[in-house]
Amino acid sequence: MAAAFVGGAALGAAFGEGFAVLHVTVKDVVSKARMFKPILKRLESTLNRLAPTVNEITQLSEQLDLPKVETENLIENMEKGEKLVRKCLTIRWWNYCFKVYYSHKLEALDKEIVRFCQVDLQVHSTRNGLRTLVNVNVNLQKVDSVVDRQKVLCAVRDPPDFTVGLDMPMMELKTLLLKEEVQLLLLTAPGGCGKTTLVQMLCQDEEIRGMFEDNILFVNVSKTPNVKVIVQNLLNYKDMQPNFQIQSDEDAIDQLSQLLNHLRPNPILLILDDVWLGSESLPEMFKFDLPNYKILVTSRTAFPRLEFTYHLKPLDDVDAMTLFRHSASLHDGSSYVPAEEDVKKVLCQSVRV
Repeated sequence: MAAAFVGGAALGAAFGEGFAVLHVTVKDVVSKARMFKPILKRLESTLNRLAPTVNEITQLSEQLDLPKVETENLIENMEKGEKLVRKCLTIRWWNYCFKVYYSHKLEALDKEIVRFCQVDLQVHSTRNGLRTLVNVNVNLQKVDSVVDRQKVLCAVRDPPDFTVGLDMPMMELKTLLLKEEVQLLLLTAPGGCGKTTLVQMLCQDEEIRGMFEDNILFVNVSKTPNVKVIVQNLLNYKDMQPNFQIQSDEDAIDQLSQLLNHLRPNPILLILDDVWLGSESLPEMFKFDLPNYKILVTSRTAFPRLEFTYHLKPLDDVDAMTLFRHSASLHDGSSYVPAEEDVKKVLCQSVRV
């Protein structure tokens, strides 16, 4: 029995060490190997979520009869994976064959690690009576569910399929946003003018996407913003855990600073959508003196304390008529087009309301 414990301890320690080396390597390489960034970010997310479980495996290894063959194979593959990840730094952008080859290898490694922790360890933990490990798969599913919800909350949605009158404002807004001296930009207009749609279109622009890549962060602020919740959502969106429990707005701002420094040196665009009157200090709280970090705020209120402002004008009569007829035909489901006089009456009544 003692020999079995020693074997289990050695195997557990080797497993923990191999995991740790791979984890550190991926964190180091992910921001440098841009060609493999999506799959490396996914692998980093998997390793982040599994790290607590792996630590527990290492600590309990003397009591845990690990699946010897499967574990040794995984340790060997993690060692190969660490070399594979570092190899990604040497692949040139034009070498498509190697990109496909290494991408498939990284995908396979990611799936193997998840399968081992969800299947092999669960089976063997049941046999050993370790309740902590029995719940690995359930815990992973819960974490995945939470992270997925945060990704929806903090991701910029695609603009509507049909837009009108926003192409020129989008170009003007982009030009202003990309000026070097502009770090904090306010987009303001009355409700219903298309501020959020304009932001969605901006984020689809090739130049904006090429510049900010995965560092476009979207926050719907609304009437009663909670700074702690906002920052926690952003951390979850980027698969980061806070360095300490967020208990105050000051803690939240400190954690936001950590997140932004983690995302650097790549440019960062933070979008604060629907900021209400009374919350105009929020954008300034989120402002840091960092190069290539920009904040875009949308609000119905033109806050005078914000230096750079873009005023989105309401649609002119022609564009308003086009949008109204399109919306009416979608809701009505028929090919009937209202008379221009009738449309103008409806539009005028809408303006009065």
